[in-house]
Amino acid sequence: MTSHKTLLAPIVAAVAIASTAVWAQDDRAPLPASKQAGDITYVTGGVAYEEVPAFKDAKHDYPLAIEIYEKAGSKNQFTADTQVKLIDREGDVVFDAQADGPYMLVKAPPGQYKMEASLNGKTVTKQVTVNARGTANPVVVFPQGTD
Repeated sequence: MTSHKTLLAPIVAAVAIASTAVWAQDDRAPLPASKQAGDITYVTGGVAYEEVPAFKDAKHDYPLAIEIYEKAGSKNQFTADTQVKLIDREGDVVFDAQADGPYMLVKAPPGQYKMEASLNGKTVTKQVTVNARGTANPVVVFPQGTD
């Protein structure tokens, strides 16, 4: 005859595993609050390692997902305080905001932009196309010693 303990052991193990998974998800930091730059909503951060999963999960909800790093030997390291501008084809600045970390998710309208990222007097320029569907994901890497 099988005891109740033998029958309950797999159930108790499953509940323990599920509780651990929920607990691990709760350790993740939520996405920081969104901000406004003119008519454009954006969110920025990611210096805290706990925020990184939230940015990776949310990037598909934004048409522009910018990543900003500084060269550190053979690797890239997170940076913050980068000024990011989007300039449309007519030369108008449509977005101008400071990144609080290596990630900046922007609800930019579709179009072609010149993106300027500036940190401590150095500027990296990239051409970016934002489409009505999908996510443009430009990566900016500043030279070593910029920060």
